[in-house]
Parts: sequence; structure tokens; C-alpha cells
Amino acid sequence: MTKKDFLINFLYYCCVIFIVYLSGKYLLPVMMPFIIGFSIAYLVRKIAIKIFGKPGRKRLILILVAFYIVLVFLLALTSVITVNSVKTFNYAGLYSNYLEPAINIVYNYFIDLTESLPAEVADIFNQATSSIFEAIKTILMTISTYLINFVKELITSFPKIIITVTVTVVSSIYIVLDYAGIVAFIYRVLPTKLSDFLGDVTLFIKENILNVLKSYIIIMGITFIELAIGLTILKTKPTILLAALIAIMDILPILGVGTALIPWAFVEMIFGNILKGFGVLILYATITVIRNIIEPRIVGTKLGLNPLVSLISMIAGLKLFGLIGMIGFPLTISFLMYRDEKTKNRENEETQEVAS
Repeated sequence: MTKKDFLINFLYYCCVIFIVYLSGKYLLPVMMPFIIGFSIAYLVRKIAIKIFGKPGRKRLILILVAFYIVLVFLLALTSVITVNSVKTFNYAGLYSNYLEPAINIVYNYFIDLTESLPAEVADIFNQATSSIFEAIKTILMTISTYLINFVKELITSFPKIIITVTVTVVSSIYIVLDYAGIVAFIYRVLPTKLSDFLGDVTLFIKENILNVLKSYIIIMGITFIELAIGLTILKTKPTILLAALIAIMDILPILGVGTALIPWAFVEMIFGNILKGFGVLILYATITVIRNIIEPRIVGTKLGLNPLVSLISMIAGLKLFGLIGMIGFPLTISFLMYRDEKTKNRENEETQEVAS
């Protein structure tokens, strides 16, 4: 490859990345209600076809309404459980039982060191101790400020959420009523290359994403049940909320339940709760063993991404586009790898046909 070809390819990919960035930053938030509505319509049609064969409009609307009723019920149930769990959580105990003792341990450690040191060195250590405690206070204040701002932002964005949900529901109704016509129109107006690209996206979702998501949702559900039982035995509250958060963490690349359970176990042991610390370690070992047994059986296909690539793409996506980017970036990279592999296989097949 000449320098000229390299520069052309480099500029080409820079333009593609820039267009993707602008689309994700400005176009995707506007189109998201319609994308979600289209996805819901697709799912409802699939369910209706399995139940009725060739469903009419009335049956499609009936299943769509049933879908939203179930969704609202699950969201309401989740909200009630989460609110009750948060209410029962002892925030004062979190500071007095964990944060304050940890700070005192660090402080006493430095005090013990300074007693056996020369005066000049002791002064330096005292300054360092003061700096450490100031840093800890700053961190705690930052976390508190962040939580307050998060709640304020959530409250102020409530009207926007209502509008988004309304547009999503209305768009899903219109799409489910004329799904075939809308899909046919999209493929008619798009260029051939773009139509082929959308075809590859649809095939990729059918062959990979949906199966992987279903598999990992099942695994996450099993992990959640294990955590809920284990935390109940260990008498840890809020049980449901902690089990849900750790189960979600288990799905993320590299992290896993050990990111939460292993440090937690050692903290319990440091503060003298030996039995509870061992209990947390036993819970971690049980979840890990069961997961290693069931994961190969449940997950038939994977996205094929290196864990480090997944982590980097998730962080980059989160920084650029928030939660949507964190999920979308790894999927996009996986799709590009899938399409490249498919193109290579197609070229190999054509070469073999010509050779024969």
C-alpha cells in the first residue's frame, strides 16, 4: 500500500467515524423512540405469528396491548421492590460500621508510625495523614453531590421521559398495523448497498444478538436467584437491590461478581466478621462454579470479542454517548467483525466456484 492509498483510507475512515459520531450524538436520540417502537412491533408480530399463524390487525393490537400491560406490571413491581429495598437500607450504618472504622484504621496506622520516627519525618507523615483525610472527605462530598445532582436531573427530565414513552407507544401501534408496507418502503427508497447492509444487520441480530441476550438474561436470572438466597442467609440488606446490582455486574466484561464479592469478603474479615467474610467467599465460589457449568450449555454463540476490546469499547461508548454507547459500541465492533468474516467467506466461495 502506497502512502497515497494509506492517506485516502485514513481520511475515509475518519469521515466514517465522524459521521457515526454526529449521527449518534444528534440523530440517534431523536430516532430512539421510533427504533424502540419498531423493535416492539417486530417482537409483537413474531409472537402473534407463532400464536395465530397469520394474525389480523385486531389480534396484533390485542397482543401489543397485552405486551404493554405486562411491561408496566414488571416495571411497577421492580420499582416497588427497589423503593422498599432502598428504604430499608441503613445509610447511617454504612458510614458508622464501614467508612468511619476504615478511616480510623488508616489514621491509627499513621499515628503508630509517627511515634517511632524522628520529629522531621513525623511532621511529614502528619501532613500526609491530613492530606489523606482531606482527600477522603472530598471524595465523600463529591459522591454526595453527584447523587443529589443525579436525582435532580432525573426529576427535571421526567417530562422528557413521558414524551419519549408516548412517542414510542404511538409509533409502535402505527408500525405494527402496517409493518410489511413500512419495511418494503424502506428497502425501496434505500440504495442497494445500504439495503444489503441493513439485511446484514438484521441477519446479525437474528443469528447472534438475540440468542446471546436471551442466554445471558437466563444466566443473570440464575445468578440473581443465587445471590438473593445467599444474601438472605447472610442477613444482608437490602437483599433484592444488592442481588440485582451484583447480577448485572456479572454480565459486564472482565468485572463479574468477584469484583463486588471478593473485596466485600476481605472487608468483613478486616472488621472481625470472619464467618460472614467466609460466607461471602463461599457464595462467590458457588456462583462461579455454577456459572462455569451452565454458561457453555446455555450460550450457544458469543459475540467473539476480546474482553479487553469489549471493555475499551464500552468505556469509549459511555464517554461519547452514555448508556446507549456503552451497549452499542461493543455490538457495532462485533457486527463489523461478523460482516468482514461473511465477506471473506463469500469471496472464498466465489473463488472456489470459479476454480471448479
